[in-house]
Amino acid sequence: MPAAKPVGAPTIRMVAAAMLLAVVAVCVARYPLSPWYLAGALGTYAAMLWSRPAAFLLVLPVVLPAWDLGMWTGWMMVGEADLFILTTLAVLLVRTPPGISDILPTGLSRAILLAVVASWAIAGTVGLLSPLGAAPSDNAFLRPDNALRLGKGLIEALLLLPFLRQRQRTNADAVSLLGYGMALGIVAVTIAVVTERALFASIADFSADYRVAGPFSSMRVGGGHIGAYMALALPMALCLPRLKPRWLAMALLLLTCLCGGYTLVVTFARTAYAAGVLAMAVAGFGWLVAARRQGRPVILGVIPVVLLLTALGLAAATGGMRDRLAASVADFEARRANWDAGLAVRDAGPLPDLFGMGLGTYQRAMLMRSAINRPTDLTLRTDGQGVYATIQVESPFFLGQKIVPPPAGDLHLTLLARSPEAQTTLGASLCDKVLLYADQCRGGDVKIAAPDVWQPVAITLQADGLGRGWGWLRRPVELALAGSPVGHHLDMRNIRLTDATGHALLANGEFAQGLDRWIFTDDSHVSWRMLNEYLMLWFETGAFGLTAYLALAGLAVAGGLRAAGRTQVAGAAVAGSVVGFLVSGLFDNVLEAPRVATLFFLVCLCGLLQWESRQRVR
Repeated sequence: MPAAKPVGAPTIRMVAAAMLLAVVAVCVARYPLSPWYLAGALGTYAAMLWSRPAAFLLVLPVVLPAWDLGMWTGWMMVGEADLFILTTLAVLLVRTPPGISDILPTGLSRAILLAVVASWAIAGTVGLLSPLGAAPSDNAFLRPDNALRLGKGLIEALLLLPFLRQRQRTNADAVSLLGYGMALGIVAVTIAVVTERALFASIADFSADYRVAGPFSSMRVGGGHIGAYMALALPMALCLPRLKPRWLAMALLLLTCLCGGYTLVVTFARTAYAAGVLAMAVAGFGWLVAARRQGRPVILGVIPVVLLLTALGLAAATGGMRDRLAASVADFEARRANWDAGLAVRDAGPLPDLFGMGLGTYQRAMLMRSAINRPTDLTLRTDGQGVYATIQVESPFFLGQKIVPPPAGDLHLTLLARSPEAQTTLGASLCDKVLLYADQCRGGDVKIAAPDVWQPVAITLQADGLGRGWGWLRRPVELALAGSPVGHHLDMRNIRLTDATGHALLANGEFAQGLDRWIFTDDSHVSWRMLNEYLMLWFETGAFGLTAYLALAGLAVAGGLRAAGRTQVAGAAVAGSVVGFLVSGLFDNVLEAPRVATLFFLVCLCGLLQWESRQRVR
């Protein structure tokens, strides 16, 4: 096959790569945890990528879901996976620059993809310029640049598209390699999930309704991101039977399905169960079509579906899941109330209907206009004494930090607190906690005596029994601070937590590095989203954005099924994957997790490749 003309001049590509690496270097230098481990991983990956350029299709699908230390760093706008993607772009621009023809697909695929880009560009611009919201905030959900955080998933997938198309053009195996990488990602996420279950519940006890978060810090305010990821990733494991020898392919497929099925079960999420079943059913059907035409054993496509159905059926029979299924009608009414409250704060008129209120504006609109489901604001302010944090309490909101406590003894928490309102309460708790559930909590409440006066607060907390585990594998421990009642403000500064020897256990207690190391969580999940991906898309991107999104997903499914009809089993995987993600969005906004969104858009782009390609994959 003749080589395509590379995009850009060599000098331009070198400058672009240098700029990308400079951004990576700045982020690594500011990394709140030890930067050397991250720098070493990025350097190793860059060397691997230079030697084997296709490695990004194996590594990124593992890093995107599984490498997320946001619970410890406090970072929301940038994560470790973003740095791997920037490194990928920098290395490949120099090592294997894509051709000009690789930038965009052709025909109908190009038209729909450009419509998606246009709708998100319009919605992103509107979101950045929207006057919605209170004063400048340090809560990422309530800032204008939340539009960039949400748009990041699509942007990163589009930046990787030329290299995806280049690999498919030259080797015709890009979709399969991505499938292998997503299978590895399933195993990596399951290792994190099994660890969490072992520490906080039980690996084999499915009666307790402990719902895992795994490595998904985006679930800090709830959300079904881990279930949506599994429904998206599991069908892609059907790419594995392309490997040789056949026994190895079968063993890897079974391992991946067992891992993914286990993780899906312990989400205890009804929508995730339905999404996983439909995803594997579509993928299995496509596999049967492709395998029969290719003369392959059809049982390879049936076994994963049977395994998943069996696992979910057994899980549904347990006590915890039976209770959740029995509460489905009441929960649906709660979701409908959530939808009504969200739609009530939209602007009326043709422009919002067509182009939306803007990416990232939903939470700001709820804070300004809604009487219910209002999100809590968090702001860092400065006066003559330094920086302090202000919480505008609207929901059960906790500002916390992961710590490493001693095995026993007293811990001493000190800080300064004030409130402009009388009878404001500061609550402090020290718990074993990953993200959603807290255990072994101890703490206390302090009343702020006089309005607008800084009051010293001192609370003694017991460390005994916290952080249990085995060796270096121990429960995470989090100090969390909260204010009440709703409608009050709470200011805090100079937060310190020390052990009996005076050793400091908290980092950045003066907020000199912004909110580094601090993570907020909220138990009111309806304050941060409409629990329906399609309503959220209509709210923020309008009819144009919603239509373009559905057209993209629909064409990706059609492309996958077309490829399956041409005996390409990877097409069955893509079709099932997209269907699973679409079902996941029926009762949650799964696009709010940028890392999951990046993977979804990459799978959709694979579907577009299969739609426009009429040649058999080698």
